[in-house]
Amino acid sequence: MSDPVPTLLLYADYTNRLSYYDDWLDAFREFPDFATTAVNICQRGARHSLAKRIKEFDLIVLLHSTNADTLIYVDPFKSLLQDRRGKLVSFVGNEFNSPGTPISARIALLADINADFIATQLPLEAGAWLYEECGAQVVALPHALNPTAFRATANSEQRPVDLGTRSARYIAYLGDNDRVRLFDLFESHEFDPDLVVDISTSERLTRDGWCAFLNRCKGTFANEAGSFYLERDDRTINEIRSYVMAGQKRRGGFVITNDSPLRRIGHMLPWRIKSALRPILSRGVVRHEMLMNEALDFEEIYDRFFRDQPRASVYAKAISSRHFDAIGTHTCQILLEGRYNDILRPGEHYLSLAANFGNLSAVMEEFQDPKRRNAIARAAHELAMEAHTHRHRVAAIHALVS
Repeated sequence: MSDPVPTLLLYADYTNRLSYYDDWLDAFREFPDFATTAVNICQRGARHSLAKRIKEFDLIVLLHSTNADTLIYVDPFKSLLQDRRGKLVSFVGNEFNSPGTPISARIALLADINADFIATQLPLEAGAWLYEECGAQVVALPHALNPTAFRATANSEQRPVDLGTRSARYIAYLGDNDRVRLFDLFESHEFDPDLVVDISTSERLTRDGWCAFLNRCKGTFANEAGSFYLERDDRTINEIRSYVMAGQKRRGGFVITNDSPLRRIGHMLPWRIKSALRPILSRGVVRHEMLMNEALDFEEIYDRFFRDQPRASVYAKAISSRHFDAIGTHTCQILLEGRYNDILRPGEHYLSLAANFGNLSAVMEEFQDPKRRNAIARAAHELAMEAHTHRHRVAAIHALVS
């Protein structure tokens, strides 16, 4: 038996409301064939402490949290990563064009640090297209199940909520409102027989809280993550941003931009303080760009910037961690038709809702049959446990670098 691989795992600990950050961190720490040293790059002095140790590691892993929402924490580590001895695997979070962290900036970072492997959440052909100029080998490592954190603690028939979710609405920048259409459908539709529906787009839960909520729900609904309008140069996002900022300039006041140094302070505030500041920074004299973006009218932005624009040449949507969280808790999923990385199969692992909602009645008839609903949830769980846990994903990385 070979010795465990000395592994440096870099992550950014600035939120406890994104459970998959914790799941991947736990998976590497628990994997026996990696001797993992995990370092929070947000921590003061982290770079200095690693300067003399960087060449001790055969493998360096950047988790999604180092680049998903901002590069301000990882940028100071660039020279250290360039001077490494071991191989470097970088995950990429939020693989869509965002006014917060442009795709082009992340591509530039991965090229600058000469990543050996880029682990994409997207279907492989999309990831290969997106990162083809980075000089790295692109591998498909989508999200997975953490069966320790997400498990069934209540029988389906004893759960008080028929359909529930906690998830943010997509902003208009993505050119995609599938998630919003789903929320609006299940919030407003009059079901017969009536259903208990529990939906919130503002409440954020910890990992334990999200697991507990799913265990109160017989079912949940979702769509694929991401957008079909994926660009390597962020051209459309930059055009929208200029348009929005020009309108805010005419309105007056001060805008904290997504790339402002103040964002680092905001990241590290306790969640309750962030929540209290949201209404103030969305309407006051001082406003935050991201909160302004959440208030944009989708139809206006879509008509102006997306309606006549071709979609990306690759399938740029992906399965998300939330799909696997529901699988772990045996919560039956109603999912908008899609590929889901070709992992989940419609009619077997989830109930497939047509994009135009034309089969809603048929889907709800199946969902309200307890035997059918439980069979769907059970089949999805069996699939995940067989081949799609975080341990499977980390084992794939071990095989790759070995």
